[in-house]
Amino acid sequence: MFNKIEYGLHHPGNIVPCCKVCNTRRKKADNSYMSWEEHLYKVCEDNNTLEYYEERRNAILRHMNDGKFKYPCLSNEEKNAIKIIADSLYENIKLEVDKSLNLFQNLQKAFIKSI
Repeated sequence: MFNKIEYGLHHPGNIVPCCKVCNTRRKKADNSYMSWEEHLYKVCEDNNTLEYYEERRNAILRHMNDGKFKYPCLSNEEKNAIKIIADSLYENIKLEVDKSLNLFQNLQKAFIKSI
């Protein structure tokens, strides 16, 4: 799934296999999402495995930054372009969903009248 807030890319360097608990993003007190590093720290803290935090963090960073799965380094302009495109896509999807729901409701009314 595309991250609407941070506009993360579907890229092998942005994907790390993990269990369901670790993959469930947590929020801060202000309701914003934790960074992946804050999230990892909290998971380690909750599981009493803080001694593994740095090792796990470094393994994820190596996955993201080394070799064939290196996550692309995007400029601020490229990130902003992705945000603009994503916002437009979300708006278009919302409009299509609204039109489809309206069509369904009109069809439902038409069939109810004919019965």
